[in-house]
Amino acid sequence: MSNNKVPQRRYSDKNTNLPKQLPLVGLGCSSFSSFFSSEEGNGELNIDTVSRDHPAVIGWIETIRHAVLNRGINLLDTAPWYGHGVSETVVGYALDTILTNDEECDQVQHRKRTGSLARSDLIINTKVGRYEADPLKQFDFSYETTIKSVQRSLERMNCSYIDVLQLHDPEFAPIPILLKETIPALLECKRRGWTRALGLTGYPLDVQNEILVKAELEFGTNAFDQSLVYCHNNIHDNSLFSEHCFSSERSPTDTFAGFCKHANIHLMAAAPLSMGLLTHAGPPAWHPAPFALKEACGKASKLCQSEGVNVSSLAILYSLSHSSIGCTLLGMKDEQEVDVAADLASRFSTVDFNDEENQDSILDQVLTPKERRVLNKLRDKTDGPFSQLKEDYRWDGKQEAA
Repeated sequence: MSNNKVPQRRYSDKNTNLPKQLPLVGLGCSSFSSFFSSEEGNGELNIDTVSRDHPAVIGWIETIRHAVLNRGINLLDTAPWYGHGVSETVVGYALDTILTNDEECDQVQHRKRTGSLARSDLIINTKVGRYEADPLKQFDFSYETTIKSVQRSLERMNCSYIDVLQLHDPEFAPIPILLKETIPALLECKRRGWTRALGLTGYPLDVQNEILVKAELEFGTNAFDQSLVYCHNNIHDNSLFSEHCFSSERSPTDTFAGFCKHANIHLMAAAPLSMGLLTHAGPPAWHPAPFALKEACGKASKLCQSEGVNVSSLAILYSLSHSSIGCTLLGMKDEQEVDVAADLASRFSTVDFNDEENQDSILDQVLTPKERRVLNKLRDKTDGPFSQLKEDYRWDGKQEAA
């Protein structure tokens, strides 16, 4: 383990709503709750019982501090859905110890801070639209709830503004509701200064594409600034860049990445491990992937083990190597996982993404000869573990609501 800070890369020069640069790896904050964890003592944590002195919370705060202050991971991505409020609350506790007091925002800042980092040095993103575990209360895309949710997020995180406010899993909402209620509420939050930029995130790329096209027609070119995709930029699914299935007047044969580039919508990606598929331990029981994909990922893991390569490290390096992705979000539940991710990202410190657009050329610069050889085997279209997959390389995103 080194103490190198994660390299930053240029993100947005022309769109002043977005940060000019991002860390190559961002901190996905769903880990800071019992959302994906069943560790003893974490199960009872909820928005009513979470506190700074809970042992798990103390560890999470230190993890966030380590990521930001020691490893230069200055982008935090959270949501009300993560732990149903717990993640945002824990992020707020950590920010109280990281950030300095904002003299101009005393009326918004509810708690005194003890840190020394300026708010402008940190990128804090959250979401709206998905909230409670109860299926009847899980989604709410109404104007009133969206406004209240943003106010609550600002209070939990003790912030005066959010950098990118994102529409969360809009595939579960009727598009007319989004156009009539949710997006107008997001634009109002931007007008009030509660957020600098607007984004959306969800699994089905075609749904994001449809929303972006219709929002542009309804509200103009500046409705959304950013798209966050997940599980479509990894070893088994590269459809973000490869599928020509989104029609638009700009280019009828665009990929989603191509559409975003033409529309001046900046891209971020998440879940380089495909929510546990690309790990030696394998995916959790709830994972929505079809059996054929789970089986193929298991074969990929065994191939890596037989060659002495860590499948998760290789998957992360692969996802970080695309020049079109500004930042890749990764859940890191403790300091050790932060260091592993930061060390992998540090391999890209000499890569100039602005001059080098070819992914294979970038991979040649950051992979060891053994890793390169194993990656080639994984990607082999004839004999590789994913070579026989057809539509089974992905899943129906709407299964995740079950």
